[in-house]
Amino acid sequence: MDIMEFHVCQRGRDMRWIVRLDNATYGDYLDKEQAMLDAVEAARDACQAGREARVFLRERTEAARIF
Repeated sequence: MDIMEFHVCQRGRDMRWIVRLDNATYGDYLDKEQAMLDAVEAARDACQAGREARVFLRERTEAARIF
């Protein structure tokens, strides 16, 4: 079974926060915290459903695994 990887990052000229999962993009969050909350909640839901999930925070050039 594939691991679900949620990536929280910024995009666009206005640098809005988004959550990416594979080729899908979710949200257009005003701040990083809201994007993180949604990504972690989605990852927890996936884990409760029997899937393995991870959340990554991507800021500029560095990435960090959160969950």
